[in-house]
Amino acid sequence: MMTETKSISEPKLAAPGAGLPSLEWAIAKYILLPRLFKTRGKSEALAYFAKESEKIMILSNKLNVPMLAQRRLIPRLRGLEDSSRYYSVAMTLQHLVIVNDSIRRVIKDLSGGGTKLVPKGTADFKPNPSVDPESILSSFDQMSQQFLQEAAAANIDAFPQATFPHPWFGPFNAHKWLVLAGSHQNIHRHQIEEIIAEL
Repeated sequence: MMTETKSISEPKLAAPGAGLPSLEWAIAKYILLPRLFKTRGKSEALAYFAKESEKIMILSNKLNVPMLAQRRLIPRLRGLEDSSRYYSVAMTLQHLVIVNDSIRRVIKDLSGGGTKLVPKGTADFKPNPSVDPESILSSFDQMSQQFLQEAAAANIDAFPQATFPHPWFGPFNAHKWLVLAGSHQNIHRHQIEEIIAEL
């Protein structure tokens, strides 16, 4: 694997929070996600999240610190908004830490009947380009383990009417948030694979 730096000027991408193309958004909201919510129970959702986290750790552990920090412009993947196409692996991991911590708290609160958490937009979950690549792997691993432990302990079906809004797809209950978490990991695992292919 090559380690030399490829120079690239800062690309002009859509603003953070611009979301997905309308057709892709509609397919996800009205076909793909409802199908997942009906077919993936708690144990399957936990196993899927754990599997994707393990794949991400294996991929990332193969990289040295300079590789983790190198940003690459990749083609837009399904489920990935345009503003997220110019990340490093370290930035992708930090994004997952931020998002997983938020989803963990949402699941925990909704499993208790509700939440006072303030809804945020996707722009609030963007990573710092200067994230420390030396510590982010352990942060990601720790957050994944905490997520799995707390989600496994949560009674996600106790209050199915209690919801918290996703910035793109509207209100989700605890079960839907748990299912979504694994699918979100999958999208960014593919992103990491694309970044690594450009190193």
